[in-house]
Amino acid sequence: MKNRGENSQILAMIGLYQKDPEAFEKMRADIIRRTIETFPEEHRQRARGLQFQLEMKLRRYRDPVSRMNAMAGIFWEQFEEFSRVLNDPLSCLAERQGQPRPGARILPLKHGPSRH
Repeated sequence: MKNRGENSQILAMIGLYQKDPEAFEKMRADIIRRTIETFPEEHRQRARGLQFQLEMKLRRYRDPVSRMNAMAGIFWEQFEEFSRVLNDPLSCLAERQGQPRPGARILPLKHGPSRH
């Protein structure tokens, strides 16, 4: 549940977006930067990289509703990946390490006569 302070901040940002979209973008970027700076040092670079990827995916959407819909789609893609990792961690770990999935059969290659 949001408190009055959060509601007033949201309303102020909506007003800023309507009045001066460039100032809104500057403020948004600053809030994100300051938030990442509060992360433990070992997680900051990863957070910056993820934020960069998100920004690149969203930069083609200028309309706020289209941008919000794209963000929702990205959220559900990541949620699906999270669910997959949660339900089958060994398979996901093997994929990330480039190993065959548990239970995968490796077929031997048949060598023909050597042509040297």
